[in-house]
Amino acid sequence: MQAVRWSCLVLVLGLVMNDPGQAQQNTPATSSSSQATGDSRAWPHSFDIDGTHLVLHHPQLESWNGNQLKGRLAVSVKTGTQVDADGKSHDVLDYGVAWFTARTVVDKTLRQVTLSNVTIDKVSFPTATDQQARYQSLLQNISRRGNQVADLDTMEASLAISRAQGEVKNVAVSNDPPQIIFSFKPALLVLIDGTPVTRPTGKGGVTRIVNTRSLLLQDNGHYYFLFASHWMRSAALDGPWTPMKAPPSSVLQAAEAAEKAKQVDTLDNPSDALKQALASGQLPDIVVRTQPSELIMVDGDPQFEAIPGTQLAYVTNTSEDVFVDQTQDSTWYVLISGRWFTANSTNGPWRYVAGKELPADFAKIPTDSPKSAVLASVPGTPEARESLIANSIPQTATVNTRSTQLHLSYDGPPQFKPIDGTSLSYAWNTPVPVIRVSPDAYYAVQNGVWFTAATANGPWSVALDVPSVIYSIPPNSPLHYVTYVYVYGHADDQVYVGYSPGYYGTVSSDGVVVYGTGYGCNSWVGDVWYGCPATYGFDVSFGWTPWAGWAFGYAWGAAWASAWYGPWWGPWGNWDGGFYPGYWGGAISAANVYGRWGNSVVAGRGAAWSNPWTGNYGEAGRGGYYNTATGGHGYGYAGRNTNAYTGITTGQAGGVRYNPQTGRVVAGQGGAAVNPYTGNAVAGGQHTAVNTNTGRVTQAGGVAGRTNEGAGAAGAFNTQGAGGDAHGAGYANYNRETGQVNHGGVVNTDDHVYAGHDGNVYRYDPGQGWQKAGQGGNFDHVATPDSVNTEQDRMARDRGGDGQSFDRSQHQQFDRGNYDNRFHGQMGGFRPSFGGGHFGGGFHGGGFRR
Repeated sequence: MQAVRWSCLVLVLGLVMNDPGQAQQNTPATSSSSQATGDSRAWPHSFDIDGTHLVLHHPQLESWNGNQLKGRLAVSVKTGTQVDADGKSHDVLDYGVAWFTARTVVDKTLRQVTLSNVTIDKVSFPTATDQQARYQSLLQNISRRGNQVADLDTMEASLAISRAQGEVKNVAVSNDPPQIIFSFKPALLVLIDGTPVTRPTGKGGVTRIVNTRSLLLQDNGHYYFLFASHWMRSAALDGPWTPMKAPPSSVLQAAEAAEKAKQVDTLDNPSDALKQALASGQLPDIVVRTQPSELIMVDGDPQFEAIPGTQLAYVTNTSEDVFVDQTQDSTWYVLISGRWFTANSTNGPWRYVAGKELPADFAKIPTDSPKSAVLASVPGTPEARESLIANSIPQTATVNTRSTQLHLSYDGPPQFKPIDGTSLSYAWNTPVPVIRVSPDAYYAVQNGVWFTAATANGPWSVALDVPSVIYSIPPNSPLHYVTYVYVYGHADDQVYVGYSPGYYGTVSSDGVVVYGTGYGCNSWVGDVWYGCPATYGFDVSFGWTPWAGWAFGYAWGAAWASAWYGPWWGPWGNWDGGFYPGYWGGAISAANVYGRWGNSVVAGRGAAWSNPWTGNYGEAGRGGYYNTATGGHGYGYAGRNTNAYTGITTGQAGGVRYNPQTGRVVAGQGGAAVNPYTGNAVAGGQHTAVNTNTGRVTQAGGVAGRTNEGAGAAGAFNTQGAGGDAHGAGYANYNRETGQVNHGGVVNTDDHVYAGHDGNVYRYDPGQGWQKAGQGGNFDHVATPDSVNTEQDRMARDRGGDGQSFDRSQHQQFDRGNYDNRFHGQMGGFRPSFGGGHFGGGFHGGGFRR
């Protein structure tokens, strides 16, 4: 482990010394785009103001509405020194509490909340009441120096633990079962949005079914289907489909034209494993459906694994969540789009079962079980509660009204349909949601930004506010998802905007998060097809773990079972850059839609890009940068790129660590590289940063380096920067085998000082319990401060840091089955090797119904 510490020291210091941002740390930011950068040092933060030394501890949440946050934090002020009986010098401190309000800018990718426009509302210093006015003035001066950055995980955990649970919006969704199809050999699901509609292609007599993302062509009484460079032919859509080397030339020409126009998705760049499987002659069954459907593929006869402490067993040789309850005559349960369905056999019929009516054993699934991720879909569990909160936290940004523009088109003249239950109507012959509020007031949403116009054809400008009637659009409307996009305010040429995950389709219903409202609609099919939001058919997976939080994603190409294309509506559609979500966590944050606007439009975060075909995912920092996507130059941060298939991440000046198992992108802000398959990382780890703002390496409960022996940080805490003194010096290491975190020198990565509602400051010592600050900064033991929420705040801070001090390689919660450990449901990510279960294909002495 000593080798780990020294290698971390050398590598981290090398990154700091070569950090181009350090040379500019005193350069004032002149660009408005820098407003969301902030002090991202590990808490607590120290400052010297007018000759007075102050230490601020991690903010504690009181309320958070939209982008307005109210909170409090513990503060210590150094008033002098004193010598104790042993002759040692100690600081004399005044402890107090500061209440504040702030505007928040959330970056779910970096798991950070930047606090700006901070106002110190009041302070309480019980042992120095005569100094309160001066201390409040000093704190306000600190807030004017720059923004502060808080940990999003801690904030989310605080909301979940507090009374905010009762504020989560419950959506009345439809839970009618889709057609659930079990296949025990390779299969592909091809979705058609309703009755097939054909249009001529202009290539001979070839027609194309337009209301699907798959390529389905018809010529001379035969259907032709293309996937992964393989052609299949059938006399009927329901099969049987047979392979063929090449279709007629007119069919080839029609296919090329459709692909060039980006009208279809043919999986023309599959993974190597999928290529090898196809090359060996392993072709799938083609399953075509025109109604809501979900395909569950099992590799042969089901293999079962018992879940300890329960009467449940799960099917190991599938990537889906499939269970059997042995106490109910081997009743089957499947989890699809966050909803539970049950049947007596895999043949159905399937019926919806509310989460609260599940067998009690589902809530008893151990948190270290390979199937613990489903706890997020079991009402009443901590995972479900925190998932509800995570689903309500908005991604925010600041947009420039002068450079943000909307251009849209219709398939013919605009055609509007009424929105049931409202006075509104919407245009259904355009891919952009356009809402008519009145004859001279139109609103539209594009990439998380509201626009307004006096006519349906524009010109469009960024909306400064949104009529409240829009937020009454019911769940059975195909435009319900726009009710999760907000305008918080504006100043000059900037508008503060945000969206919660409901914009992508996840909503809260009956104590859990589900995907889709379950309602259908009549899609527009003219010269082109504009589909409605669909709930099923995309192999949507949910999950929650302490280290990755809540996430959902699409298992595009998971084995053979899924439709390989993604959703075609709302924020998913009409985006040439592609989207690469993944079940392994952070799927929503990794797809920050505001990144699509680019650096000249959106302030408050970097512009992100993502391409599922290459697997590359990247981001360029704000406030001066070299943007690797556009080639633009600046100062300060640079850019980075991650290949999601290899997992390799590289970056310079604004480097990051990206872990495909969790989906987290964590700022290194100096230079970083990581290989998730070997586990080796430099300047990486969770919330470990080489900070170009301060010129130091900071640690927020994570690591600065990692090998197969464990993780460690060394030397980073000795770095000096413009923002204040370093927090400590020495080393910290995490031992993989023992699970112990050891500290050397004066390193202390935990902030256990809390601000009480009563104006007193409390400290929690894991070995001695709660202590209360008194005269001179001395702490005396007290009972648990049960009336001031400090215990809840401690739990939130601990839970928010759960993901920052453990070895992820020991956990498999995000593996949806017993596949190769590199299988993560990524596009084309077929892994041909499956694992057998301990039940050997059936229950001993009882059997099962397939």
